[in-house]
Amino acid sequence: MLDSRYQISINTRSYSLVLLVTAVFLVLIHIGLYQYNYQIEELEWLLLQLFDLDEENNLPTWFSSFLLLNNAFFLALIARSEQVADKMQWSLMAAGFLLLAIDEVAGLHETFNSSIEMNWAIPGGILVSVIGVVFIPFLLRLRRALAGLFILSGFIFVSGALIIELLSEDLDSDSLFYMMAVAVEEGLEMFGAWLFLRTLMKEMGSEKNVDVSISIDS
Repeated sequence: MLDSRYQISINTRSYSLVLLVTAVFLVLIHIGLYQYNYQIEELEWLLLQLFDLDEENNLPTWFSSFLLLNNAFFLALIARSEQVADKMQWSLMAAGFLLLAIDEVAGLHETFNSSIEMNWAIPGGILVSVIGVVFIPFLLRLRRALAGLFILSGFIFVSGALIIELLSEDLDSDSLFYMMAVAVEEGLEMFGAWLFLRTLMKEMGSEKNVDVSISIDS
């Protein structure tokens, strides 16, 4: 019978660097392809769709979902730690990132947006504001540097997800300018999620490694 306990050691510097380079790479591919498509020669739809940051079920979408899922996983680990306080808040953040990861692939907010007249970013902004106010006491109990990085990464993510979304609402979706706005929007979302994850991993372990123990019960 196989061992039911596993130990995983993650080099946080290398892991976070790979994720950051991948995010930058995907954004640059999107920009390069659409500049070529609009300014030089029209490209095949299949190639554009594979790397289009505004499309679903492609490489950038799955990477973004994976990045968010990483946050949910590490938040859940922190919530289960015996030493950590505010377990409910850590658990709620884990659930929130899990929902964001699912939405990234399933396109839940696009479905919601198609069923209402206003842009989904408006009720989304209201919801984010309410959640932010509710979490103020929790943030005040954290170390100042940790709370500051959480707020900064959240602001970067929300700037892409909501603010750029609103600003680009009236742009022609079949234009280079719109595709550059998409690159900014998705790039901010990816970087915000990456910065949050990097902060979590540094908080969990040393500057180099995070050790994760997994036990499987039959």
